[in-house]
Amino acid sequence: MSPTPKRPSSLPEIPGLTEFSLLAVGGYATIFRARQAAVGREVAIKVENFKLESERDRARFVREAHATGKMSSHPHVVDLFDAGVTADNHPYLVMELCAGSYQDLMPLRPQVVRDIGVKIADALADAHERGIVHRDVKPANILVSLFGEPALADFGLAILAEQRDPHITLDVMTPAYAPPEAFRRAEPAPPGDVYGLCATLYALLTGAPPRWQKNQPPGLLALIELFTEPIPEVDGCPEELIAVLRLGMTNDPAKRPTARALEELLVNVDLNGGGRPVHGPVPDDGPPTQHIKQRGPVLTFLDHLFKRR
Repeated sequence: MSPTPKRPSSLPEIPGLTEFSLLAVGGYATIFRARQAAVGREVAIKVENFKLESERDRARFVREAHATGKMSSHPHVVDLFDAGVTADNHPYLVMELCAGSYQDLMPLRPQVVRDIGVKIADALADAHERGIVHRDVKPANILVSLFGEPALADFGLAILAEQRDPHITLDVMTPAYAPPEAFRRAEPAPPGDVYGLCATLYALLTGAPPRWQKNQPPGLLALIELFTEPIPEVDGCPEELIAVLRLGMTNDPAKRPTARALEELLVNVDLNGGGRPVHGPVPDDGPPTQHIKQRGPVLTFLDHLFKRR
């Protein structure tokens, strides 16, 4: 790629698309809104700021197009309609137009965050089963569809089983949501996506990534040290939900649940506080009482899980 990203100097010319307008400009791509005349719908056009000038450039573009194409039929992944290269050699994707991202809506209520987590965990589970690792799950990459549903976007860093790019490094990822193994240059794997999703859900609850001071993002070295610190509770958030997110952000990737298991854990979270008085035997390590506050099924499962390890 060229050493300095340079976005397209004018509105792109793409067959079948009209009424272009600029939506957003990022470090690696420019997003336009356009109308697909043949079917009368509005779409989003992601045009890479880089031109295709090397085999590596072409491989990265093909990887993103293939990963997005494989997943675009999932109800919680942004749809891909077409892909190509403009006349001035900028690659582009024609995608579903969305209303915005959840990054602009933080913080959110626990019920909303849990529901987003269930749906995106399902999308990631399907991706992992197809041999795709997203690698950049974060609030800005979870969009709000025009129907109000969460949709996972931006497979630009995705790793496909059949296409490995050794040149993708941490500097093009998002450190705030990257797992600790990414800082060790470990091979990208599904547990990293689970970490990214749980860190994202925590940010959606609090308005900031885990362990961060809202107005003081840490430097890279300080960020690595943050992995040794506990993940704080969140006021007004059920204990079970935070327990699940902590499990998904365990520093050891082997101890994280799969995306499918995370989906199941989130479905079973008790959003009412995880407790109701029930009659039962007095636990050996507790004081005598006639009513015991029962822990919800997720916390009970997590207790059992950690006792086994």
